[in-house]
Amino acid sequence: MVNLLLRLNMSAVQYESAPVYEALEVMQRTTGLRAQVLEKIAAAPGGHMAIRADDGHSFHFTYEVKQTIDRRDQLLTFRNLHTGAVLITRSLTSAMAEQCRELNVQFIDHAGNCFLRQSGLFVFVSGLKDTTKGKQAAARGLTPAALRVVFAVLTRPSILNNSVRRIAEVASVSHGAAGAALILLEEMGLFTSSRSGRRVLAMPERWLDTWTEGYLGRIRPKLEKHKMSSPAPVSALLERISPKMREVALGGEAAAAHLDMDLKPGTLTLYVDLDDPSVMRHLAQELKLRRDPDGSIELINMFWNTMDLQCFPTVPNALIYADLIGAGDERTMEIAISLKKEICAYVASAS
Repeated sequence: MVNLLLRLNMSAVQYESAPVYEALEVMQRTTGLRAQVLEKIAAAPGGHMAIRADDGHSFHFTYEVKQTIDRRDQLLTFRNLHTGAVLITRSLTSAMAEQCRELNVQFIDHAGNCFLRQSGLFVFVSGLKDTTKGKQAAARGLTPAALRVVFAVLTRPSILNNSVRRIAEVASVSHGAAGAALILLEEMGLFTSSRSGRRVLAMPERWLDTWTEGYLGRIRPKLEKHKMSSPAPVSALLERISPKMREVALGGEAAAAHLDMDLKPGTLTLYVDLDDPSVMRHLAQELKLRRDPDGSIELINMFWNTMDLQCFPTVPNALIYADLIGAGDERTMEIAISLKKEICAYVASAS
């Protein structure tokens, strides 16, 4: 069994910032393991690779590339979206490397740190620093405004070929932010432009993954939300809720149950127009809600254009999916996978 457990403090590896191939080359210098990309999935940030040990044994992995990982919730999202895949990223701190090991998220970074675990293989290297990081800043991901554009396209794929001004209106962002988002999304390979100027959407799965990771990491944490509880069980509350257009919509497990996805909700997520105090007041009275930080009921402020992105009485499917992934519950993962297939098929057919 290959068993390398290295803890290196404040060491540095000098190398030019590079894609997957050079990240694997640095890992080889660090550990002595030889890695080879077997298949690079076209226009996608992932593929398949093999790692060979000195004793001749080969270990096969899938991998996914993420530019920057610096929070635990990002690791949880990655684990839920890419089960068993090796994370390849810019540079992880020692603390984040420990989080990877705790959550069993395998990784290789551009400084030579890595965590790999398979039957017959255990490698853990942490503490190496990428000294090129200051010279070439890593992309920090899509802005919240760009993520709103992604969400709008997932909900109404046809708007991708509307004017920039109309896309901005539907996504509830500025004209400039919408234009910048389209440029970046095209650079990311999420759509191409034909000679006629028509935008052709590519890889719905990447659109959905991009939205989910961005929503859970950058949008949801900043939304106004309230944890509540009620003397009545969730099943009884669902029978008493009367969602009103543009005021209250079912999210998460409650939305999945409404869509007949064979899920008995254990939590109740409601997206509410919190800009109108009367909506929450009426809801609290009707459901006998009280504030409770450990409650199973969550009220979250509606953040999207409910006029143009309607999916009443639930939130749009891409948001249901993101909430199910964010729950990190094995109970919801099978439902999320099924919903993902539906969303991607819809986006592919409607774009």
